[in-house]
Amino acid sequence: MNWKLFAGQFLNKMEQCFIHLDSKFVQKTYPFGRDWIYDVKRILSNASVIVDAGANVGDVSLNINSWFPDASVYAFEPVNDTYKILVQNTSRINNILAINAGLGAKNEKVNILLSGENTINSLKITEPHQDIVGSEEITINRLDDFLLEKHLTHIDILKIDVEGFEFEVLNGSGSLIQSGVKCIYLEVGYEREPTKVHFSDVEEYMEANNFQLCGIYETRRHFYDRRRLWYSNNLYIKKSLLT
Repeated sequence: MNWKLFAGQFLNKMEQCFIHLDSKFVQKTYPFGRDWIYDVKRILSNASVIVDAGANVGDVSLNINSWFPDASVYAFEPVNDTYKILVQNTSRINNILAINAGLGAKNEKVNILLSGENTINSLKITEPHQDIVGSEEITINRLDDFLLEKHLTHIDILKIDVEGFEFEVLNGSGSLIQSGVKCIYLEVGYEREPTKVHFSDVEEYMEANNFQLCGIYETRRHFYDRRRLWYSNNLYIKKSLLT
């Protein structure tokens, strides 16, 4: 193993052990902007309903569960093979419910092109290219209809990583976005491209719905020009929770 990778993994594990102490000292001294879930934990204290849109194989759902073990985590993954791995990885946690569907602006069946790398499957890619290995019909649900079916009236944490389909997920939340969602964590891009929602558009949407940008995490720079910021994962909190 590359020694830099080993050192990074070791330091990350040590850091996670440190913040999981969750002592008053840690809460006060650990800087905001390093671990988004711990930042949310310090802002919300508790959570009961969490939605993981684009759960992939469940890494984020499991991490969220470690901080909010009493919360129900609804993990949406529409691609069958990836969903099967998600179920395997989360089956021991009763509070994580894996759902073989995606989220969007309407309830429908759609065709998705499948990439060789399952983390970048996107409904925004409509033309085959060299990295496409197949296609599959998937189910898309509106988030507000799903919550109505489950008799839920709010979402404490909404995490979205759906490769450019973020606004469709948000639009499918209906009126919930006004008062029923407390935190939103999503991927944003800094260049105009199909699989990334642009930062400026997200900012406009969040401002209109009374969310405040509270953190920028996991920033990535462009492969071919390191001077250019490519994308990041951003945390938005309802402004009323920050007063």
